[in-house]
Amino acid sequence: MKKTLLLFVIVGVLHACKNKVEHQVTEPLEQPVEQVDVKKEAPKEIYASQSVNDALAEQIKDFITTQYLSEGDLNIIDASQRKFQLYQIDLNNDGKNEVFVNFMTSYFCGTGGCTILLLSPELKTITRFTVTRTPLWVEPSMKNGWKIILTRSLGELKELTYANGTYPSNPSMVEKAPYDAASGHAEILFDDNFSPPKTYSF
Repeated sequence: MKKTLLLFVIVGVLHACKNKVEHQVTEPLEQPVEQVDVKKEAPKEIYASQSVNDALAEQIKDFITTQYLSEGDLNIIDASQRKFQLYQIDLNNDGKNEVFVNFMTSYFCGTGGCTILLLSPELKTITRFTVTRTPLWVEPSMKNGWKIILTRSLGELKELTYANGTYPSNPSMVEKAPYDAASGHAEILFDDNFSPPKTYSF
């Protein structure tokens, strides 16, 4: 009888221990998560090298605001319209760069194109192009000692040649070029797809 009672006690104890073990929940160990700062590099803007010259841009800004535009002009031009692009190129092979200044905002543009200035190395106006569309092409071939400039106007390619100290100011008044495209040797200016220029403010 005692043996039977002892057996029941042992079985009961084992059963209770088994239930206790079965109901224990094992907590997963949390591993510390190390935070790694990933610094994303801002995409580098690639501009045509001939359009990047911050010191020159400051000089052009001064020229625009003190010589080219009047105080009245400046008073009515919104800040968002005060932008320009530049491009340095030697047009007469004298070892010095002339400078194109492209005003591409709506204040300076009409349906036919925009105003573009051609300045000497000393920032004196050579030509003020009106209603002119970009891009421009500058051919290595020359007439009258200056390189030929090409632009499109009224759906036609126009050849602008230097004469009497300047280029034709209104491409729409120039006869169609005797060819339909620039040569493969022409330098392309102010082309957002081929050679995007840097934009400055004044």
